[in-house]
Amino acid sequence: MRKLMSKKGFTLVELMIVIVIMGILVAVAIPVYGAVTKNAEKKTCISNMRDMKSTASTWQMQGNDGDQFTFSGTTVITAEATYKALFEGGNLPTCPSDGTYAVSISNDNPGYTVDVTCTVEGHALTTE
Repeated sequence: MRKLMSKKGFTLVELMIVIVIMGILVAVAIPVYGAVTKNAEKKTCISNMRDMKSTASTWQMQGNDGDQFTFSGTTVITAEATYKALFEGGNLPTCPSDGTYAVSISNDNPGYTVDVTCTVEGHALTTE
């Protein structure tokens, strides 16, 4: 019985110090997590726009006329079925930040210009 009573545990003060330290770590981690998530969504959106631009170029090279397309999720608001069919399974990319994509193909002489935009601020293709 004496051995059992001689064991010491953590005091309330020690436990409170640990809880305060954990609270500080969580307070620092949450904003960082939010920024990382937002940055990942932006990079995914830009990647989707690059895919859509490449697909629009393929669509144009197949002899289709220039046109304006607008996408909201996987629903085609105005688009050619042939353009949608170029995506795997016919599913159009979606912006992870709930933005809407617009693809415009301008017939220039000679050639054409493809522009892809997203309605979310900061999600934009840059020329490389």
